[in-house]
Amino acid sequence: MDQSHHSNRTPTSLAFAVGVILMLGAVVSAFASPAQTCVFMPMNDDTKPFGLVVGADILLPEGKMEDYGVHIRFNGSIGAVAKFDELQTDYPESAVLDCRGKAVLSPGFVNAHEHPAYSYAFPDKNLNPNYFHRDEWRLGVNDKASLPIPERYDFQSNDSKQPAALVAMELRHLIGGATTIAGSGGVPGVIRNVNLHKRQGDTELYDAEVESATFPFSFRAVEDLKEECSTGTPKNLPLRIDGNLNFMAYIPHVGEGRYSSCTARAEITRYLQHVQLRDRRYSLIHGIATDNSDYVLMQKYDVTLVWSPRSNLALYGETVDIANALEQAVKIALSTDWSPSGSFNMREEVKCAKHAAKEAGIEISSEMLWKMSTINGAYALGLEDRFGKIKSGLRADLILIQHEEGDPYDSVLTATHEDILATWVNGQVILLSEMLDDRLTKQQCVKLDSVSPRVCGVLEKFNLSNLEFQNSIKDIVPLVDTAGQAPCEVPG
Repeated sequence: MDQSHHSNRTPTSLAFAVGVILMLGAVVSAFASPAQTCVFMPMNDDTKPFGLVVGADILLPEGKMEDYGVHIRFNGSIGAVAKFDELQTDYPESAVLDCRGKAVLSPGFVNAHEHPAYSYAFPDKNLNPNYFHRDEWRLGVNDKASLPIPERYDFQSNDSKQPAALVAMELRHLIGGATTIAGSGGVPGVIRNVNLHKRQGDTELYDAEVESATFPFSFRAVEDLKEECSTGTPKNLPLRIDGNLNFMAYIPHVGEGRYSSCTARAEITRYLQHVQLRDRRYSLIHGIATDNSDYVLMQKYDVTLVWSPRSNLALYGETVDIANALEQAVKIALSTDWSPSGSFNMREEVKCAKHAAKEAGIEISSEMLWKMSTINGAYALGLEDRFGKIKSGLRADLILIQHEEGDPYDSVLTATHEDILATWVNGQVILLSEMLDDRLTKQQCVKLDSVSPRVCGVLEKFNLSNLEFQNSIKDIVPLVDTAGQAPCEVPG
């Protein structure tokens, strides 16, 4: 070959190749995030509701699926779950967010038990683990010092500070990984709220129902069972339950006290007799006073244990016999209880559960803790056909977390707010990282102080400016700082 001819062609060919590379780079950069975490391709026609395909490592009930995708339908449900390339073929008009190899997609956590109306408050300075039954810190019985109950906050209130505090409470849980909270209180349109419709406005606030009971036997159980506990003479103390509502799950506080508390044990015995009717889904909140024989019955009669180890330890100095509960294959769901004695978010509850289990001599896998935080939470509420897992037809309540290597369950359970890429509730983006394209939502996204993901479509619903919101929440539990929560300590 003529050497001079070859040398004349090389610069031209090289220039052409470089030009093509630069052009392709410009095209990709138009759709990719600044950190190249994900690539976004908008819909061909954004006037039509074709939905969104998200590609990532997907956490399904049967395990982790790599190179998979989820189609989020325009109506807020999950349309399909399949190989990413298959979804692109099946939904060619949909927008695409390709985070494969860079992120993990999980159902949001289902916090099966909270008291949202009170969960803006810090623990009281006199909080201590020396109570034997909840009536002692509530009512000051048995010569124990009572703890103050925070003022109840409701979104119907005319006080502008209360809605802001409730919005902050729900955003705190969202940032902590939850997309559902079960318990009275909260605000409509932020996190998914689950509770019984009892008053005007509840149908707007609670889009799913569950019958919970803080005091299922008595407001003053220690007093009412005093004679029974001292003489052994049984007292008629029936379960306060509405038999007309057996279309929904029943999840009361039962056995909230030490194993040595006669009152707590008496509550458990009565409750586990009632569940044998099998007329509805039954769960059991706290159950600190349960033992191995109770776990046998709970497994037999499909009673889910809703476990809040931090609050248990902070108030009573002990928690459930987690080793035997797992040995008997009891279904367990994690929950935060409330901020005055529990975890500030679900990821903190996971940390405490792992610590409590280790102190009991066992190790709970990350996958099991993930199931306790998602699938089992929905099951405890009798709403596993609505949310709690990634499955076609269920609601698109999803969290997208940065993840490149290691255990994807660990990534989801230990993520900080800086690891959040996006959070969807009912198919709508509520949290959105600055690394992702703004076109993933048509709502206004606001950057809050000290919070990495932006908050989308929330503040304007309550006519709150960013400044008004930040000023209103200065004295309550913060959005991301967990330093002020109750300790998770197992007594030596």
